[in-house]
Amino acid sequence: MTEQEEIEALKAQVQMLLKRIEELERRQSRAEKAVESKVPANWKAYWKNGFRIEYKDPEKNREYRFRFRTGIQLRYTYMSRDEDFSGGNENYSSFNMRRLRFFVDGTAPNRDWKYYVHVQLEPKSKVNVHDAFVIWKRYAPFFKVQFGRMKIPAMSMEYWQSGFMQNGTDRTIFTDDSEGYWPYSGTKKLKVGGHLLDNGFPIGGMLLYRSQGINVNGALDLFGKKQFLAYWFGWYNGRDTQGNRNTASDDHLYSWRVAFNILPGSDPRGPLGPGTFNNYFMQGDYGYNTRPALALVLSGFWTKDRRTTYYAYNGTAMSGAHDIENYGFDAALLFRYKGFSADVEWAWEEFIQDPDKGGDAYSLAGTGIHDEETWDRWGVRVNLGYFLVPRKWEMTFKYAYLVRLDDNTPLDSRKSGLGLVKFDDGDLGVEDYLQQFVLGVNYYLHGFNQYITFDISLLQLHADDASDSEAKAIGKRAADFDSGTQEDWRFRVMYQYLF
Repeated sequence: MTEQEEIEALKAQVQMLLKRIEELERRQSRAEKAVESKVPANWKAYWKNGFRIEYKDPEKNREYRFRFRTGIQLRYTYMSRDEDFSGGNENYSSFNMRRLRFFVDGTAPNRDWKYYVHVQLEPKSKVNVHDAFVIWKRYAPFFKVQFGRMKIPAMSMEYWQSGFMQNGTDRTIFTDDSEGYWPYSGTKKLKVGGHLLDNGFPIGGMLLYRSQGINVNGALDLFGKKQFLAYWFGWYNGRDTQGNRNTASDDHLYSWRVAFNILPGSDPRGPLGPGTFNNYFMQGDYGYNTRPALALVLSGFWTKDRRTTYYAYNGTAMSGAHDIENYGFDAALLFRYKGFSADVEWAWEEFIQDPDKGGDAYSLAGTGIHDEETWDRWGVRVNLGYFLVPRKWEMTFKYAYLVRLDDNTPLDSRKSGLGLVKFDDGDLGVEDYLQQFVLGVNYYLHGFNQYITFDISLLQLHADDASDSEAKAIGKRAADFDSGTQEDWRFRVMYQYLF
């Protein structure tokens, strides 16, 4: 072929390709129009802190919103245990899937109705619905009604703050951060869920955990300040309950929480917006308030129940129906300003076993006695954080002090179910207090959606000895008891991925 003929042949091929492309574009346009004719224009799907689907139909007052999120926390822990105490001869080292969760939230059939579902999937436990509730919020933020399964809005603010919004590896022993392995020297291990013994006595931190029920809540503008007062009033099955509660009693749990937002912070939506306390769910000042944010949060609860198990002087579980009563108070001060954060919290509660009966508190009879007993518990915590580089590098210091049984004695340790401390040489001790010091650093790759946290901590359990009369109350001698402080050093590193 001549050069001119080759040019003409190439032109013909180009024309054929252009016609083919034009035909493909027509087919694609017809397909898109077919899809558009079936899907309303007010429908969209996108990703923003989770996969979202939204549909709006203003004429019919419909607004369906759906968001799906997954949260993963992988942690490594190493603990050097105190060999002077029972169980301390072997150190602890473990990779742990601390949390693996699914979250679903949104609105249906309109913005007046919000739903939230939170499912636990960790390998260490069975699949469990942690939260499943609906909020009617037509008159929000002033008045809302929430019903279903949820965290009880009273006591530990640290527990109220989400496990995926902690400015550190986990919560302190004020609530519980032990993962079920501390303390290990005889007394009951700290727990979050399942922290009530068979007699109803709590062995975890100063928290109520979750239950099914209903609460009314909201926020009011007062004294010229937006959302100055926030409140929650709740009615629940009981403390730390799952499914149907024990039908041996028709008593329930009643809770309240009131928050005073003294300084509003810099979020124009008000102190409850994500720039400040994120509905009190977030620790640290990741929002970097350019104006101080300060809130005082007070709460309390009262509950009564009927139990069929109590513990004798020797710690043996006995059968015998009896009433229990439990109530407490909590006060927390939260502060955020230019990357600095401070949480200071105190809580106290009282537990009364069988308040309608009396008896000989020091009887050595092994059966038939479930006396009236009154035990107090209290704790404090301090959580400090500062962003060396805003929204990137944060240093933290945490301190917690927990007394699970105030004015403890060997008899109280046995009859409450808490148990006695055991030394490695066979001596016994009375748990006095638990204490924790934590120093950590956090690196935020993409906020709480993706961050790495490191910490080193000192965990202490102080055990007291017993007098002759106290030891005799459980059939022991004073020589059987000793005092001392168990000291355990722990290093942790955790990676969080929330998407």
